[in-house]
Amino acid sequence: MKGLIMAGGEGTRLRPLTCGKPKPMIDIMGKPVMEHIIELMRSAGIKDIAVTLMYMPHVITDYFGDGKKFGVNLHYFIEETPLGTAGSVKNAQSFLDSPFIIISGDSLTDMDIKSAIEFHRSKKAQATLVLTQVDNPLEYGIVVTSQDGRIVRFLEKPSWSEVFSDTANTGTYILEPSVLDRIPEGVFYDFSKDLYPKMLADGCPMFGYVTSGYWCDIGDLGAYRKCHFDILDKKVKINISAEERKGVYIQQGALVEQGTHIMAPSYIGMGAVVKSGAKILPYTVVGSDSRIAEGASVKQSIIQKNVSLGKNAQVRGSIIADGVLIGRNSTTLENSVVGANTKIGDMCEVKTNIKIWPDKTIESERIVAENLIWGDNFSRRLFGENGVSGEINVSVTPEFASRLGAAFAASNKNAKLSISRGAGGALEMLKNAFVAGMLSSGAKVFDFGEIALPVARRAIPFYGLTGGLHLIAQQGSDGDDLRLSVTFMGKDGTDIDRGAERKLEGLYAREDFMRCEPEEIASVTRLYDYKYYYTREIINEVNATLNLNVYVEGAQEIIKEIASQLDIKLVDRPRGGSISAFIDEYAERLVITDERGRTISGEEYFALAALCCVLLEKSEIVVPYSSSDEIVAMAQKHGVGALRCKSEKSQLMSFMKEHNPLQYRMMYDAPYALVKICELIQKNATSLSSLVDKIPDIHIIEKEVVCDMSKKGTVIRAIASEFDKSSKGKRIEMEEGVKIIHENGWVLIIPHGEKNVCRVISEGFNEEFAHELCDFYVKEVEKHIK
Repeated sequence: MKGLIMAGGEGTRLRPLTCGKPKPMIDIMGKPVMEHIIELMRSAGIKDIAVTLMYMPHVITDYFGDGKKFGVNLHYFIEETPLGTAGSVKNAQSFLDSPFIIISGDSLTDMDIKSAIEFHRSKKAQATLVLTQVDNPLEYGIVVTSQDGRIVRFLEKPSWSEVFSDTANTGTYILEPSVLDRIPEGVFYDFSKDLYPKMLADGCPMFGYVTSGYWCDIGDLGAYRKCHFDILDKKVKINISAEERKGVYIQQGALVEQGTHIMAPSYIGMGAVVKSGAKILPYTVVGSDSRIAEGASVKQSIIQKNVSLGKNAQVRGSIIADGVLIGRNSTTLENSVVGANTKIGDMCEVKTNIKIWPDKTIESERIVAENLIWGDNFSRRLFGENGVSGEINVSVTPEFASRLGAAFAASNKNAKLSISRGAGGALEMLKNAFVAGMLSSGAKVFDFGEIALPVARRAIPFYGLTGGLHLIAQQGSDGDDLRLSVTFMGKDGTDIDRGAERKLEGLYAREDFMRCEPEEIASVTRLYDYKYYYTREIINEVNATLNLNVYVEGAQEIIKEIASQLDIKLVDRPRGGSISAFIDEYAERLVITDERGRTISGEEYFALAALCCVLLEKSEIVVPYSSSDEIVAMAQKHGVGALRCKSEKSQLMSFMKEHNPLQYRMMYDAPYALVKICELIQKNATSLSSLVDKIPDIHIIEKEVVCDMSKKGTVIRAIASEFDKSSKGKRIEMEEGVKIIHENGWVLIIPHGEKNVCRVISEGFNEEFAHELCDFYVKEVEKHIK
């Protein structure tokens, strides 16, 4: 058995620690993490090891040489261009002439390699993936296996609604050399996205081996800190090469003076000096050749090599990189990171969550409250259910807008992007900041001016743009603060999907993108007339005299223009016998009241919109898994089918736009929807109340159960597992969350994408049964949480 270490990673999410060195060279207890992997392979009898390299390969080859110093034989294979995980291994095919094990060079593990190899051989597998159980599977590739370990499904970084397994892919694989023949040569090819799904589809024998050993993907600063603490807690078995004294590890050559206060667990590296009166408090790692002066105090922090802490300096919950000098009476606070060779003067304070990139100089008596040069890898998730939002000039400042605009442009190479806004001077200010950021990243910007969101959605594909963003100001819930809401759209005008959101969040957090050359900055193109085309398009589509009395709140400019051309009389207040319509500030959502005073909103409006589509076009409708079965039955009654899809907004929008463009506009273009409802009333010589009468009775109940993020996957798996044990008279669907279908209704348990809650949605043949079903499963969710 041969070994292979993938060591080509740059480690962008570990900046500022990895600046100037590849990720596998990051220090863990006095050794590069890759050295721990080599020791693990050697202990399993694997001594012939290939190493794939790309980013700064000389740093690794200079340190490890031919490997003989470490008891192994190393063979290096360098990628000239990025080849992906599978492509980089294909690059080493000449060496891999027998079965081999692959381990990522930036993970820390003590897994039993011998047992994994025996499992691979016993199953006669072509590929064995080493798996581990995780509490929060969202950031990992999930692998679903049968009882005998055969792989049946892959889920790459699933949403909470897809968490059907808790076994994550560790990036450790045992492969037969014939597998390499499936990988094309010299092109970018990925194991998880390309090779393994194809092997699964071809029926190749692929198995998952679940290791009980420790595994940590050192993918970000939080994981880097955690793996050190896990070592100190003895959760992982690695060779620390230090003498242990009651939980305190001290390497040979370290000097700890008398009068030093040291508490377990902690670690003092080779050649480090801890002066009398210093305090080394629990969960502290002091790297080799570092110096902790009198009165200095370190707690729950990782201090790398050659660091100097001045007298009475305090380090709390921080990571301090190689060669940093921290002056007297200075403090670094929780989650702060100081890059290599930075010099911090006396009496400074580095605030919580601050990141300082390498080689900075901070003068004495300064407070560092903003990141220096690069972004914070621990930044909050930017996107909520309706794009990005925050209080204007508090959390959403011009600086924030400019940086986010630059990141958006950088995420769309050679982009042609639109910007539009609602009314208000604050929005004009922030629009200009967004524009400046987008231009700085080389985008061509098209300003649509002050228009409604549905108009912007239509204009983006009309002009052939890459995407766009739309700004709306809203009053906060307490009525005092003014909040900005930013909607990000793709080339078809629908919301960008979660993958694009994550990419944008990552770019914003790291500020990991290039600004363009000054001569490449383009002028803004102003296209203020499309709103007139939008209204004319609707008028031409209807082309009829509607002759209805309607009261409308919202989107007045659009509605007045359309009404004047289609003989819709706009009344000044709600009246008996007339239609009342309420359009939200996005001009997307329509709430409508019929002639008899019945208000139609939410699920009932969804049913009304679907009915209009059925009557106007007789085309298949789209229904999310969380919506009523009665809507599907209504469509089938009219001879029309229904397509199910996930309820997440961007997915629902895209699915509707592809399969039923009329339904898409009925749901996300309120002025258009109102006109189409009026058109249907006029065409059929009917009334809104008659249409409402045709909507089926819908009995849907939704409740939320407080659920910690780490418990969400457990709840989903437990509910699904329990169903298998007692499924009489019921069936289960797991397309989005877990949906259990009873004879007289159904219940859907789905973790919320943002909040620490699980949603329990039920439908019954009557209101009482829907409540009963919902309450029962609320208790089930609470039981599994406990």
